[in-house]
Amino acid sequence: MDIVSLHPVDLESVRQYVAALNGEPSDPNWSTWFNDRLRDDVSRSRGGDERAANRLTHGLACALGQRRPVFTYGAFGLSFWEAQVDRSLGMLMRPPSRLFADAGLDMSSARTMPIRLDRQQGMMGGAFIPARLIDQARQLLEDHMERSVKRLVAAEYDPLASFGLMYEAVTFARDSGVGLYEAMDVVGPDGQGLPGMSILTPDRSRLDRSLADRILELQQPPKKPGLMQRMFGRNPGVSANGHIPNGND
Repeated sequence: MDIVSLHPVDLESVRQYVAALNGEPSDPNWSTWFNDRLRDDVSRSRGGDERAANRLTHGLACALGQRRPVFTYGAFGLSFWEAQVDRSLGMLMRPPSRLFADAGLDMSSARTMPIRLDRQQGMMGGAFIPARLIDQARQLLEDHMERSVKRLVAAEYDPLASFGLMYEAVTFARDSGVGLYEAMDVVGPDGQGLPGMSILTPDRSRLDRSLADRILELQQPPKKPGLMQRMFGRNPGVSANGHIPNGND
């Protein structure tokens, strides 16, 4: 399974990365992965090379990951959430081209970038939620928790891991005043990342206890009806002789 990660993102960090792509000195901490090939990918992307565009979006995730914690899991991410858990999150998601263009990359290079993560494409960056919309993202998680947990259960995912980490990432972004950017294969299958990365995988001990208990409660199967319910139907307002109380007969 491809490993998806969420990266807290701020425009200043994106500007620094784009400036390096445009020829300015790169951050010394990027020495293990940033090279001239990425700079060449700017012109390749301008010519319509999708793989070059994917490498540019992946590089941004590497840069962000060396500045703030990286939240990572398999059944995870913005594109995953929109497609399989809660489609309404898609209303808050924006294509990475907008992020790059706002940071100074030529739009002719940015427009080749993907709109969402594509698990068939390998390493790449995907959509982002701007900082100004993070509050709404957290409210969606709150409002749709029951439905989301049940959908994760139905798809045979672990709700405590998937929902818990998603909630944690969105809360971190909200508290830090930043957005969230998704990427794929920045972190290896064993949780290893680039030097200096702080990798956060699902961990119940980091979750608020009431949140963890709520998720566990919601993922339990519905209780089977008792004997009286099976005998006389599910409406508790109907008596054994068929009488409906409160003057409704």
